[in-house]
Amino acid sequence: MFTGLWSLSVRTHTLLQRYAPTNRLLNRLRTREGLRWGVPAMLLGVVYLAAAVGCAALVEHGWTEWLYVP
Repeated sequence: MFTGLWSLSVRTHTLLQRYAPTNRLLNRLRTREGLRWGVPAMLLGVVYLAAAVGCAALVEHGWTEWLYVP
C-alpha cells in the first residue's frame, strides 16, 4: 500500500514538473540561460500586482464590480 502511494506520488510529481505551465516557466528561469529573464519576469509580476490592487481600490470607491479580481 505504501509503495503504491509512493509510486503514485512520484508519477504525479514527474507529470506536473513536465507539463504544468508554471513549473515549466520556473525550470526555464532556473537554468543558466534563463537567468537573464528573472528580473523582467519579476517586474511583470509587480505590474500584475499593481493592476490588481488598483482594480480593488476602484471597486471600493464605487466603480463597477466587474473590475473586482477574485
